[in-house]
Formats: sequence, structure tokens, C-alpha cells
Amino acid sequence: MIRSRLGFLAAIIIVLGVAGGYAGQAVQPLVKLESVPVYQPKAYPFEGGEKEVYRATWNGMFSVATAEVHTVPTVVDGRKVFQVRVEAKTSRALDMIWKMRDTISSTFDAKGLAPARFTFSQRENSRVIDTDARFDSATKRWAVNRQQVGKKPRIYEFDSQNTLDPISTVYLARSVDFKVGDRLYFKVFGGRYRYLLELFVEKKEMVTLESGKSIEAFRITPRIQNITKKGYATRLNEATVWLSADERRVPVKLSSKIVFGTVYLELVDDKRATQAAASEKQRPAL
Repeated sequence: MIRSRLGFLAAIIIVLGVAGGYAGQAVQPLVKLESVPVYQPKAYPFEGGEKEVYRATWNGMFSVATAEVHTVPTVVDGRKVFQVRVEAKTSRALDMIWKMRDTISSTFDAKGLAPARFTFSQRENSRVIDTDARFDSATKRWAVNRQQVGKKPRIYEFDSQNTLDPISTVYLARSVDFKVGDRLYFKVFGGRYRYLLELFVEKKEMVTLESGKSIEAFRITPRIQNITKKGYATRLNEATVWLSADERRVPVKLSSKIVFGTVYLELVDDKRATQAAASEKQRPAL
């Protein structure tokens, strides 16, 4: 179970994605799909680029994984975009039991934060899976190509209908204007399935990190519902996310229960680019 939780944390960094298993008592379905807003960013706290480093621990005692998140503004085909790259790996001690080297990337528009491409390279022991999703702006459809070693390649296509990848969902959530008591809704895809994600902004509270630093943060509870299957929404293994309450809205901490204890993900290093020169550098389309 800890392996699925780590893959989950790697894929979404702050438990906003859909790569893990779901548990808990079923509750009422979330809002109707046609009621999901098309959010417009109010701020771009990552505009100049940034880098965060997170460490995952089991029960707050044993380090089990690390993840680095790189955000770079750049220009692709004459259009300004953000490129986000997440690199996650298990600790040396856990490598002996289960080795993970996952890389996730997302490219999305710098103005509306609409996604254009999402990739997920999973390297977990002998399990090798590559997912490449591309959005066709002409047809307004996503094409998801999933290849797993030892199995036939699979291709899934679907209408966009305001559907985001897990990474662009995180950045759009950071960019919209929300307050305590709000519920944000996003449609997210995860390979063959699509999901409806609810983020409930419970309250503001002080969060103390392992470094001893205290940060005022929004406490957020995520719930998710598979919209390609009939069923109910569930809470994500009693997961909780904390986003800093300043203008950055940066994820600072996450907790998610597993069968034996709790996995915590904490921000251990945070750097902002001093200039956005990288955004002026021409790059080929990815």
C-alpha cells in the first residue's frame, strides 16, 4: 500500500491528481459536470519560474522519497507557456524493497493555463509505463497514448470539455481567487479514466514544518469521483493539503493515511527565479 501512496504523491505532489487508490466511506456525488466552472487565473505566483523540493516520510520518522518540482516559463511556437517537470524517487533504504524513479511533465498556456501536453514516465521496479497525452486545439480533444512494457499500447481519446491534466490542475488552483469555505471543482484525466475533483478550503491555520518554520496556510480537503464510471465520491484516504496563505499559494505540506500509519510530504526547499529570462528563449514544440 505504501508503494501506491508514493506513486500517488509523485504524480500529484499535493494529492490533487488521480494516480492513487481511493478509500473511505462513500458520500453523495459531487456537483453536476455542467456546473464545473471554467476558472480564469487571477494571479501567476510562479510567473518567473520556481523550484520546490519535497520530502516524503512515513509517520514523520523515516524518509521514503523525495520530489523536485521545476517550473520554467518559456516560448513554444511563438506562444508563451509554462513547463513543469516533476522528478520523484524513493530513498536508498526503500530502494532495496521498492525502487521508484518517476518523471512527470506538463506544458500549459501562460495566460489561461490551458494544458497542451502531459507526460508521465513511471519506472517502479520492473514496471515500466510511459503515458503521453496531447491536446489538439483544432478538434478540442485529448489523445492519451499509454505504453507498458509487456503489454499492448493503448490509446484513449476524449473531448476536452474543460478537462485538465493533474499538474495544470495544481497550478490553476494556485492561481484562482479563493477563500475559507469555498469549494473548487476541476475535471481531471488520468489515462483511461476521467475524474471530478473537489477541493474544500476548510480554514486557515499555522503549519509547522520539519525545519521548525511556521507558515500560515489554507487547510484543504480533496474529494474525487470517477466520472467515467457510475458511483460515489470518496475522500482521498483522509488526505489533507496545506497551501501557503500568502500570494504564492505554494503547497507546503500533505498528509495521507495508508494501511500502516501516515505518509507526509513536506516542503524542504523553495527557490524563486530572480528573473524570467528563460521565457524569452525560443524552444521547439515538445
